[in-house]
Amino acid sequence: MDEALTAWGEVEVAPLKHCIAYRRLVNVAPVLFRPKHGAILVCLRLDPDSVVLEEGFTRDMRGIGHLGTGDPEVRLVSAADLEKAAPLIRRAFEAA
Repeated sequence: MDEALTAWGEVEVAPLKHCIAYRRLVNVAPVLFRPKHGAILVCLRLDPDSVVLEEGFTRDMRGIGHLGTGDPEVRLVSAADLEKAAPLIRRAFEAA
């Protein structure tokens, strides 16, 4: 996970109270760990309307109180999910 989020240039990794923030000038991808649910949640700094929402994988967090910075949330439960999320993560870092 860390390699995927630091692969696109200079990225600062900042451990915070509730998450680990990956940032350039601003937080790009806060990562939240949910061991009870067996998932890692990544909130990306992207426009949710530009992301294809897929049940159980991505969801729009607009209007919902959450700890992450961005509005689309990506749920990772396996290495395959990380590979599927890589294009979204890349878009978020390129936009920052």
